[in-house]
Amino acid sequence: MAKVRKRFNRVKQLNKVADHLLKDILVCYVDALKGCVMLDKKRQHIIQPSEAMIASAARPHNWSCYISVFGRNQLGEEYMKSEQIFTPAKYYQEDLAPVFEEHHSKLIKQMPEHHLCGVGWIASTRGEELTESEAGRIFHKLGAWE
Repeated sequence: MAKVRKRFNRVKQLNKVADHLLKDILVCYVDALKGCVMLDKKRQHIIQPSEAMIASAARPHNWSCYISVFGRNQLGEEYMKSEQIFTPAKYYQEDLAPVFEEHHSKLIKQMPEHHLCGVGWIASTRGEELTESEAGRIFHKLGAWE
């Protein structure tokens, strides 16, 4: 009797490859950059995304997003007010944009207007939690207070 083998599923394989492409990649936005960038989380540097990485990010994911508003007080001390949001299921990024904008506007209202330097966010396609110190280092590297 012949051995029963699993059938090859091309969609499953492509999903695994797409997830692997974005394994240690964060999608970041800061006002100073004038657009989104992809950051290698391990090496802490901005990378040039390939077409495959961009296509992989366009799929639905279990997103986590660290939203921040940056401020500088009269003494020149830099600080940020932040909130981290996790999605309960897989969503496309464009479906979450209005939700993230709503949370950003709430944070902007909490910041004194004369302290406001800018806004930014760090999104993970894997639903990873970022600590405040990790997020602060990433935002500082991206020039959030400039």
